[in-house]
Amino acid sequence: MLDLQSDSNPSRVKKIFYIVIAICILLLILLTLHIRTQLTAPDTFLPDTVFNVESGMNVRDIAKEAQEKGIVRSKLLLYAVLAYSYEPNNIYAGGYLFKEPVGLFAVAKKLAEQKIIHDTIALTIPEGVRLTQIAEIAQRTLAEDFVPQAYLTLTEGREGYMFPETYFVPETFEAKELVELQEITYEAFMEPLREEIEASAFTEYEVLILASIIEREANDADSMGLVSGILQNRLEINMALQADASIEYVLDTPLNELPEGQLASELREKDSPYNTYLNTGLPPTPIGNPGEMAILAVLRPAESDYFFYITDADGQFFYAETFAEHNRNIEQYLR
Repeated sequence: MLDLQSDSNPSRVKKIFYIVIAICILLLILLTLHIRTQLTAPDTFLPDTVFNVESGMNVRDIAKEAQEKGIVRSKLLLYAVLAYSYEPNNIYAGGYLFKEPVGLFAVAKKLAEQKIIHDTIALTIPEGVRLTQIAEIAQRTLAEDFVPQAYLTLTEGREGYMFPETYFVPETFEAKELVELQEITYEAFMEPLREEIEASAFTEYEVLILASIIEREANDADSMGLVSGILQNRLEINMALQADASIEYVLDTPLNELPEGQLASELREKDSPYNTYLNTGLPPTPIGNPGEMAILAVLRPAESDYFFYITDADGQFFYAETFAEHNRNIEQYLR
């Protein structure tokens, strides 16, 4: 009688061997592709990025900071390249300017060659400021190459889109370059949020409008979340937003600088689409350029049953569910 089992065993072993080899080859291909991806510039790597190496940082610190700042994808690979291909102890402290995104090897090379820049300047644009204020800040900070009117012309109709940030730029930065840098920064921040925006009750532009109001009405992450929830509660029932910040947008004088006796209640009668006491819904445009915290507050509001809020002289918030409770808060904390 033929022994079929003995004939089949070598075939089965050979098949298992080929499967193992195929799996190993597949894993090697996947690992190679992963490493190649890790060597490319991250999506968060923006043009005209300045990477700062602080005094006392070692190679691990530098690699970790580079990954956190979106300069490289992998701190481990950057550490390995710096440690084994260069003299890592000779990396100078200072700022390294990357005019455009580059791969990991190019980042390591620039750091190792000690190409520190000395001609960049920190241009800080606070969250919530208007286009006119950005132009004034840039004019004060940069050299005469920056023309405020050129900036305002280039950003006409773009209130809300000029992303606030501290930008490290050459002192000779011009208006066009600043606009391009802000637009790139805006896109890099908003792109990962667009699915969330699509799932929300707002368009992207409406998110910016509401965020610009929250930016001026609240002062930290907690208050922004709660104020966002309150304003959205009002929108749901078609109640007026009643935001002083939106009225201030069309006034020549800030509310806190109004002459004594000129009550805010009188100004709430002002005939303007930005008067959110007389008009329900959102104003027609953003009233400033919101930052990360306010935009996220629109998309991730703190849920509550509140419909009212006030702030006292120290900036502390008090919330209320009913108008009667709101009036009690006014009596107790504002008078």
